[in-house]
Amino acid sequence: MGNNAAFTLFEASVLAVYDHGVLDKELLSDLMEPYRDTDIDRGGMIGTLSKKDKLDVIEIVIKTFGKEPPPKPQQPKDYRTWTDEQSRLNDEWLDRRRELFSDITRRFGW
Repeated sequence: MGNNAAFTLFEASVLAVYDHGVLDKELLSDLMEPYRDTDIDRGGMIGTLSKKDKLDVIEIVIKTFGKEPPPKPQQPKDYRTWTDEQSRLNDEWLDRRRELFSDITRRFGW
């Protein structure tokens, strides 16, 4: 198990700076660097969304590094009613987000 508390702090910092409209790739890199080799773990993600465009920290990181976050598939709110196809599409969306995020965070030893 990794350092969930570190990710919680990272998430709060990124969202605060992003919502103030000053987050860029250089500043985000500076925010990521202290967590190098700390076993930071996304399990600490609270899931707070940005105020300005309702992105989560994973989407903000992807976007700030010049990539396009994959669009979330339209799904019924009650996941218990999802069809197998809807579940598959959601899994693919989550996998693609993880891939993009991991490609970026790997550069920082995460």
